[in-house]
Amino acid sequence: MNTSLDATRQPLERAVHVPGFVYTSPEVFAREKERMFMKDWLCVAREEEIARPGDYMTVRVMDEPVVIVRDVTGTIHALANVCVHRGVEVAVGQGNAREFKCPYHAWTYDLTGQLLGAPFMNQTPGFDVQRCRLPRLGVGTWAGWVFVNFDAGAEPLETFLADFAKDVGFLKMEDCRLGTKLVLDLACNWKLVVENLIDVYHVQVVHAKSFGQHRGSPDRYPMHLRKYGGTCTIYEAAPMTPDGKTRFRRMPAVEDRADNFALSSHLFPNVQVIARSDNVHPLVIWPLAPDATRMIAYNLYPRQWAQEPDFAEKIQVYHDYLDLALCEDREMVASLQNGVGSSRFVPGRMSFLEKGIHHVLNAYLERVFDGVEPAR
Repeated sequence: MNTSLDATRQPLERAVHVPGFVYTSPEVFAREKERMFMKDWLCVAREEEIARPGDYMTVRVMDEPVVIVRDVTGTIHALANVCVHRGVEVAVGQGNAREFKCPYHAWTYDLTGQLLGAPFMNQTPGFDVQRCRLPRLGVGTWAGWVFVNFDAGAEPLETFLADFAKDVGFLKMEDCRLGTKLVLDLACNWKLVVENLIDVYHVQVVHAKSFGQHRGSPDRYPMHLRKYGGTCTIYEAAPMTPDGKTRFRRMPAVEDRADNFALSSHLFPNVQVIARSDNVHPLVIWPLAPDATRMIAYNLYPRQWAQEPDFAEKIQVYHDYLDLALCEDREMVASLQNGVGSSRFVPGRMSFLEKGIHHVLNAYLERVFDGVEPAR
């Protein structure tokens, strides 16, 4: 069987999955960083996670340290978290600060990244504090989310999100509050996580004991294909609770929809928004290594619901159930990684149910391999 990338580029009815090296090669992983994660707008946080002046949080994007901070005027900045002296990270974790001080030599920066002071550097000829600052990254916000971009020549966030905003903007995530946040480390390549989230084929098998029993047949998911490898499908599924019954009611944004309304939309390269009639649970996927991935799941609810006395008790039900569902996937994606790394692995034919995966993989191949077969 042909296992080259050209076999994946065939029309879906003739296509096969990509060969294993795409998921295991350090060289491919480095190319993904260079050609996608250092080029595209990346979702890094909820605005409410840095709500007050001085609030900050640190993230790592494929080993690139970044600090997201709200300054005293309320403006959000994205800065390279590397001191301009020796590169030490000037911020750690998440918190509130008036300034950032390098823990190595005490070089101090304001919340915009401007260097304020550098002990003893006044004795260094030509050194000018005013000309030193933490490198800026592109930053923008949409629907309550903070996005960053490492590429000074990137397209505007508005155009990058155009299709995605049309597909999921009506959910009004900007009017939602973050209820809980779940962080899950997975022993697999990041693309296997992305594919798994789009894969309707596996739901009634892997998730037979959880939400799979509350969803319709896998051939009833109309998959709409978008630019850059994006996808969107609106389908029927029960709320994400053990009994499939809501603990709230329909969200104001979807009051005109049925109780079994569900949506899943992929924003290339690493965001999946999944919604039900009563909550939205976006997932952000971060590559850590060729065989390691971190997934962050956010549970969002209409802001006004947070004032209800039993809000915390109710959202814990959704949190625990989502944790269960994602843990069902954990073993499967680890097994996928083991399989694609085997010398005996030969990629199989795609099913018509894998229309979304076929689209995502082909957009990926175009970006990473320029439409040609890589040297191995």
